[in-house]
Amino acid sequence: MPNKIHQNLLIAFQNADLETIEALLIELNNSEQEKQILLEFADSPDRDVQSFIYSKLYDYDGNDVIQAAVKGLQNEDEVVRISAIEIIGKQQVFEQLPALINSLTDSDELVRCYAAENIAFLGTDLKDQLVMQAKAEQDEVARTGLYYALYSLGASESHVVVIRTIHHLVDIMNAANKDAILPALHDLSQRELPVSIKEVLNEYLD
Repeated sequence: MPNKIHQNLLIAFQNADLETIEALLIELNNSEQEKQILLEFADSPDRDVQSFIYSKLYDYDGNDVIQAAVKGLQNEDEVVRISAIEIIGKQQVFEQLPALINSLTDSDELVRCYAAENIAFLGTDLKDQLVMQAKAEQDEVARTGLYYALYSLGASESHVVVIRTIHHLVDIMNAANKDAILPALHDLSQRELPVSIKEVLNEYLD
């Protein structure tokens, strides 16, 4: 690593100067060295720096990145915890499923939502546990992630789960999310579906 860039990065990280860090990483123009410098400062005491680093680490693979992600699951910043969950999901690290399952009871509803969705990405048979968690979950955002996970994991073979998911999406639909939910329901209605599911969709889409 060029010493001057490295020295300037040290100073920029110490000053939590994200704009300068970004520019210096571009100037560095070396993905492996960038990964190493990000890992070196992953324990920065500055929360903005931590969030920046974990969002960048999403672009990298390797056991060293996974270890940082596992550690990030315990971070006090929910943005870091979400990034850590996404890293584990992206790299398909099945052995970290227990850690993701623990995140289903995180104090932050968005973290719980991302944990559920990334469990679905791993494609593991955890339907029963997710069903129980969905029943217990009180927050709408987190519950939506759980329903998504159930659907993706194949619980959609159950007509009841699909119908409940549709009802739930309509229940939480508002002006802010309507443009995301309605197209998804329209797309679903175009598939070959059992009559029971079609009837529920038609009820909301007619």
